[in-house]
Amino acid sequence: MTDRPNAPDAGWENEARDLLRRVWGHPDFRRGQIEIIGDVLAGRDVLGVLPTGAGKSVCFQVPALLTPGLTLVVSPLVALMADQVSGLKARGVAATFLNSTLSNRETERRWDDLFAGRYRLLYVAPERLSTEVFRARAARLGISRIAVDEAHCVSEWGHDFRPEYRMIGEAREWLGGVPIVALTATATPAVRRDIRTLLGLQMEAVHVHGFDRPNITWSVFHEPDKAARLLEVLEGVPGGGIVYSSSRAGTEQWAARLRKTGHSVSFYHAGMPAADRAVAQDDWASARTRIMVATSAFGMGIDRSDVRFVAHVDLPASLEAYYQEAGRAGRDGRPAHAVLLWTEADGEAGERRIEAEHPSVQDIRRVFDIGCSMAGIAIGSPGPVPFVLDMPRVAAVTGFPVSRVRRAVEFVERQGVWSRQSLPDGWGLLHVRGDLAALKTYGERLAGRSGVGAGGTPAKTTGSGPPDGLAADLTTVAIGLVRHAPGEALSGWWAVEQVPLAQKIGVDPSILDVALELLQERDFLVWFKPGRADRFVMPGPRPERLPVDAAAVRANRVRALSRFRSLVRYASLRGCRRHAILAFFGESSPARCGNCDDCLGRHRPFVVTPRHEPVLRAMLDEVVAGGAAERAADALRLPAWKRRALADWLIQSGYLEPDDTGGGPATLTKTGREFIALSRPGPRRPGPRRPGPRRPGPRRPGPN
Repeated sequence: MTDRPNAPDAGWENEARDLLRRVWGHPDFRRGQIEIIGDVLAGRDVLGVLPTGAGKSVCFQVPALLTPGLTLVVSPLVALMADQVSGLKARGVAATFLNSTLSNRETERRWDDLFAGRYRLLYVAPERLSTEVFRARAARLGISRIAVDEAHCVSEWGHDFRPEYRMIGEAREWLGGVPIVALTATATPAVRRDIRTLLGLQMEAVHVHGFDRPNITWSVFHEPDKAARLLEVLEGVPGGGIVYSSSRAGTEQWAARLRKTGHSVSFYHAGMPAADRAVAQDDWASARTRIMVATSAFGMGIDRSDVRFVAHVDLPASLEAYYQEAGRAGRDGRPAHAVLLWTEADGEAGERRIEAEHPSVQDIRRVFDIGCSMAGIAIGSPGPVPFVLDMPRVAAVTGFPVSRVRRAVEFVERQGVWSRQSLPDGWGLLHVRGDLAALKTYGERLAGRSGVGAGGTPAKTTGSGPPDGLAADLTTVAIGLVRHAPGEALSGWWAVEQVPLAQKIGVDPSILDVALELLQERDFLVWFKPGRADRFVMPGPRPERLPVDAAAVRANRVRALSRFRSLVRYASLRGCRRHAILAFFGESSPARCGNCDDCLGRHRPFVVTPRHEPVLRAMLDEVVAGGAAERAADALRLPAWKRRALADWLIQSGYLEPDDTGGGPATLTKTGREFIALSRPGPRRPGPRRPGPRRPGPRRPGPN
């Protein structure tokens, strides 16, 4: 779908293509890119929906180089903006970012370069738009447009909602009403409406391209023995792939299981040390390992086009999330497979997980109060700038799952009571208590005991036996911190990239982590390892009782359940998978694709016999009562696969008609109504024989 206003002046397409060839080395634009670029160059507000891997960033990077002024890019992840800036610099493009990983000195240097006009693109996280310093300075930069990456984050119906994205509409105003280009890979019609409204897009050009991935075979298997089915996929589909699991423990267990069968496997999840994650991703990206088993933390920024399959062994949170993850298969346009393995228990467990993860109003207030108390923020007082929130510790005190604590923290952010200063992967937070002199004295005292000199080198010792290894490590780290810690480590929180700091000090990253924890036990410092804590800023005093929008809390839970149930409906679908996906994203398509599991008839047939007639009658009666046919079969304690098979048979035999999407409750057909009428108690009326199973084999079931 394309609703396109006037294009810019003639000749821009040749200039854009020439730039694409010179800077990016691509011979031509991909589908959808040139239309979006044309409207951006014309100064329009633009909403672009392009699939994962279709090159969304080029749609604002090319216009940034073809027009005067600075393009402000709002990006959700610090790691992603660093990768994009690094890639642009390698191509000779003047780009930079401002985020919490930079020292004060480096931040000021980049501001000086921005004021001097040395950059064409500036990347920031949405949280930065709320700071007074940024507003005052950005207004002087001559910003010509705002590019919003991952724009679905603005909508609570999106699968990665970020409340800070709603500040972009305000930023547009104090920047003088500059145009906005909003880009995303997965946006349903409802999410697109939210993006247009919440960003305040005016007379915008809307481009929706490429949800259809005809090279992907979409398959769903209701499979109790997931391991056996997964092995069938791995043995039947050559080439590399990704296996997604919903938990960190699950990734390690599945990786170990697949290794035992002789497969080359890496695993990846957010709980791993950053160095281990980097090695795992590099091994897989360079094809040293064939399979990556991962949580949803793995995927954004993947640069491997020849992925032949993506298999999910657990249900993701939504159909949007599933489409984005599965869509990492076949980016090179060659045949690929997206496989979803599930059972009825997965659907039930998913709903229970959503209920457990979503906090009540009381839960949110408790998390807020405990978090403030841990940070030393008294009622009526502003917090330190910034303060640290240790979510695992808050979870331990409250007894809540960490996931519920995280959602409670997000609600407090949405209320505007505090805002997060996110850290990238691999970064921790360190604060030195007192002064560095005490740490230096401690290191020197240890040096004499351990045989390590104050400079971190082995000292001459006269005693017998080897030096104490632990004391030696503590000495090296303590002296190294004295040398490398900036002033902000004393006055507040120092954002530390663990691996480079370990290299500077001269120890292994794992040794650095242990040594920092031991120094923390001795009260020399406070150390939050990567992923352990986030920095927050509270703009006003702590309220005595946190105001919480109860309706919004309930609505958030309803939205999460609705998103998850959309995926369960897809998994339960009796019909074409590709058609269902495109309908979900608002695109039309033929009723049958001829290339999904349903169209290819890959599921084992179920033979209905006369003994099933009482169950079939009960299922039809349930539909008459306004319920789902399978609910009656569930009451009879039939296995899930048999419930679905019987419901399928009723549809295929003409007793029930599925709804248009293939996922909602079915309705009775004329044949079904006639059968129900004949099944009512009372005198037998003359008429046609009651219909029974129509498959060849045993005689049709009688009336009893």
